[in-house]
Amino acid sequence: AELVKNLQKAFQDLVDDDIETKIETMTKQDADELCNRVQNNFNLDEYGDDSIRIVTVAGWACPCGGTHVRSTKDLKQRQWGVVGIKSKKGVVRVKYAQNVQQI
Repeated sequence: AELVKNLQKAFQDLVDDDIETKIETMTKQDADELCNRVQNNFNLDEYGDDSIRIVTVAGWACPCGGTHVRSTKDLKQRQWGVVGIKSKKGVVRVKYAQNVQQI
């Protein structure tokens, strides 16, 4: 419970910082270099296209085809927050939800 509370506080700080979401398309080679901190979670060779859509927030980049907010401040309006965390086989998953009571 304390870890989730600390994560929620750190999450709120990032939201308050109004960090812009950067979305760009690049070659697999450029994506591999940019996403080196998360490359264990993605095999860029599995992507059929020559170019890959990369989303970067707060200096963390990863391939993603989903919908994203334009800035972290947009999460505040929707009351997003951390509601749980799990770790299994060296992979940490943080669970987020809307309408979370702010700390």
